[in-house]
Amino acid sequence: MDQNLNTKSTPPAPGVDIKKGENISRFGVLLVAFGGITAAAFAAATSPLAQRRSALAQQAGRLLDEAEVSYVYGGHQLGDSIACSECNSCLEAKRPLPTQRLRVCPACNSCSLDCSHFTALVYAQAAVPYPYLDTSLMLSLSPLALRRRYQLVDLAADLSRAAIGDLLVYEGHVVILERITAPTMGQVEWRGDVVHATGGREITGPGAGIQRARFADLAHFRGPLLRILRHAALAEPSTPLVVPPPAHGVPLGRLRPVLRRTP
Repeated sequence: MDQNLNTKSTPPAPGVDIKKGENISRFGVLLVAFGGITAAAFAAATSPLAQRRSALAQQAGRLLDEAEVSYVYGGHQLGDSIACSECNSCLEAKRPLPTQRLRVCPACNSCSLDCSHFTALVYAQAAVPYPYLDTSLMLSLSPLALRRRYQLVDLAADLSRAAIGDLLVYEGHVVILERITAPTMGQVEWRGDVVHATGGREITGPGAGIQRARFADLAHFRGPLLRILRHAALAEPSTPLVVPPPAHGVPLGRLRPVLRRTP
């Protein structure tokens, strides 16, 4: 059973799990009590690529800890505290149906997020170029189209290839991978921590739309896992980068200043 924590807390540092008895000091010196870790594993965990992945996961965790934003389908930006408070208060007072929240509570147009806009916001704040796309496009576009238009590398649904910062895409939902643990002896599930914007049953009320699920069954978190996507900026250097053309008048390499809701 997935374990969802609704309290906002500091996540474990993203990266490679260190075996029992091992420690890395703040000066980067590896102190091995027993078991050991290879130099290659240590180098991989502290490489610029690993640091970029960790920085993205940390941005997701920061929004979880700091943003009192509600999940609203079609919500597309994180406003200031006044806008967020107005949206949350309206949702609390009127309790509209999920599909009617933007219509009943117009203030939520200024401060609310859905799952795909949350991932776009995290990538933007981590300075990773990422033109917005919703989950239907994540699932329907070909690998070549995803690479050319959005700089996203398709990893199919192979969790053995997944890494920190990847997008895990389910039917109608997308999450950011924060930590992953391979199956141990006697187990078959790949488990891990994810951060996402959600209106699911774990939500306690307005303002708690960003959540972390710990030790989730990643292959079946919201139904079957359908696709894993990795931004080219977070991919191995050996993977050639296909530069996408500008879309909708947005200059290449520029981030949208405001996340816009698509019709």
